[in-house]
Amino acid sequence: MECKSYSNLRRRDFLAIPVAAAAVAVVPGNGTAAPAPEPEWRNKQSGMTYRRLGRTGLMVSSMGMGGDDVRPDNNDFVKWGVDLGLNYFDTAPNYGNGASERGFADVLKSCGRDKVFQNTKVNIFVNRTVVYRRMFQSLEESEQNQIRDRVTEEIARRGLENPEYLGGYFSEQKDGLRGAMIANALQEKYAGKFDRQKNIKDYIVNSVEGSLKSLGTDHVDCLLMRGVETPFEIKNTPEVLEAFESLKKQGKARFLGFSAHTDPAGVLEAAIDTGGYSMGMIAYHFLNAKWVDPILEKAKKADYGVIAMKASRVVQNPYNRRQLIPERASALDKLVPGTKTLFQKGFHWVLQKPNVSCVVAGMVNMSMAKEDIPLAMSGQAAADAAK
Repeated sequence: MECKSYSNLRRRDFLAIPVAAAAVAVVPGNGTAAPAPEPEWRNKQSGMTYRRLGRTGLMVSSMGMGGDDVRPDNNDFVKWGVDLGLNYFDTAPNYGNGASERGFADVLKSCGRDKVFQNTKVNIFVNRTVVYRRMFQSLEESEQNQIRDRVTEEIARRGLENPEYLGGYFSEQKDGLRGAMIANALQEKYAGKFDRQKNIKDYIVNSVEGSLKSLGTDHVDCLLMRGVETPFEIKNTPEVLEAFESLKKQGKARFLGFSAHTDPAGVLEAAIDTGGYSMGMIAYHFLNAKWVDPILEKAKKADYGVIAMKASRVVQNPYNRRQLIPERASALDKLVPGTKTLFQKGFHWVLQKPNVSCVVAGMVNMSMAKEDIPLAMSGQAAADAAK
């Protein structure tokens, strides 16, 4: 399937956009937003709904295309979505070992780079945990136990493993949280043993260079630090901001963001307070709303862009996604009455929230796209797209 039109946007073009539309606004320490940039539109179609992604000014389609299953030979449904007005693509170099980025590259070439806002991610915090895990394994057993006990106490104190807040989107989620918190403890005590230039700044730059090559573009609109587990990581890695500023000056990345499955409220608040991040993608759904909603209000006041993920994944068994978690499925079904499928109801619930700019849906094929994308459309256009 081909898109209806073809055009191109290179980084030299967006560097020429007036400063008011392209620059990241500075957030004062009192948590209020600086003057908003002019809205930036791409691929505006009459039937699609769009929302402003905070102070980036990007007018994103209220549903974005998740990239887990996008491939060079499986992207016809992505092109179909672009024809309907979809304009936000989410991917990462580890999705399909690079196949997702290459799949989006074909869409960008076919549909036109100027039609969409393309993101990618960097596994910087995942890499940090791996490096510190090796250090942890070299410690005496008594010190390992002390650190484990501290982590367990902190998790219990903050309720981070509460099933509704944690979500349970994949089987390794608890291990990821504990691994990051162990890394936090080691960073405080053994900071000198961690090569921050190599493991943060160089890692980010090298990852972005690889992603740009895979995507067949010279810039990404949003660069997300993937897999943030704790606020500590956001607050204590200034090298991320330094690497991003270098990439931005080169025209290779426009806005800095993050993605977080775990402790979404805590991580989002840290990113807002830090000031260097302009947007973020967090796990958000009907189960964790009571924790996250107050921070979404804070994000709105700071003009901070928020994208939701895992809106429907939360009802699936993390060990077998073909199975549903009965009590969660029943609760969502009651919360959103009507004839929509259970997964449509999860997306619909988030789409009603005014403090979220976009919900990313992980679509696999045309059938799934025809179920999900019309949820972000209005009136007769939605009915026609679902046929």
